[in-house]
Amino acid sequence: MSKTQPPRTPTAADLQDKPPLPRPPRLKPLRTKADIDAISYFDDEEREIALEYLLRSVRNYGNQPTITVATAAHDPKGARAKARLNEALNPLIDNDGLTRHTTQGSVLHLMVYLTLKHVNDECLVGALATGNVKRGAVPAFKPHHLAMVDFPESEVWSDQQRLSLKFTKAVLNSAMTDEIWDAAVKMWGVKKVLGYIQMIGNFWYVGTRNRVLNVHHPVYRDRNESA
Repeated sequence: MSKTQPPRTPTAADLQDKPPLPRPPRLKPLRTKADIDAISYFDDEEREIALEYLLRSVRNYGNQPTITVATAAHDPKGARAKARLNEALNPLIDNDGLTRHTTQGSVLHLMVYLTLKHVNDECLVGALATGNVKRGAVPAFKPHHLAMVDFPESEVWSDQQRLSLKFTKAVLNSAMTDEIWDAAVKMWGVKKVLGYIQMIGNFWYVGTRNRVLNVHHPVYRDRNESA
């Protein structure tokens, strides 16, 4: 009787480069060990952390680091801290499976999508609008529904989706009302509502960083490749 082999630990040899982008970001995406080794302002510890940060995408998600990850890697310790924060927050807000932020139509997907639109982040707005073939979508959600996010009263939305749109806009515009707050607490509970605010803040930061670094939506993302 054969035993199941444990998954192979990815190494630097698993990292792949991408062709040059027509609109390159202000910081060159770090995609390989050679890219990391070429950075003059890294010390040895930072090079090790940066490599592990890139390999995390291969190990955890089965794909190459996205362009967002590859540019964030220029601050290895900051990127690692952000990743650890995400790993701690995700189980608190059920950011997994059908409720994950990359599952189209989920509460978190709509919250993150609105946040990225708010900060004008072309890169991740494009990624979330394109969708994730591994995650799919919640039942009854259709891609054109994203064109309806400014119409929360539309019948295309469920009660949770409708509230997520209103809640996120209230957070982003500093326009929270007692009515929206009370509805959110009733729907999700105080702790999850606070976690959602933190998630919105996380992606406000990521989207803003992408805009500052001039990170665009790569055309190869539309060819079902990693962003």
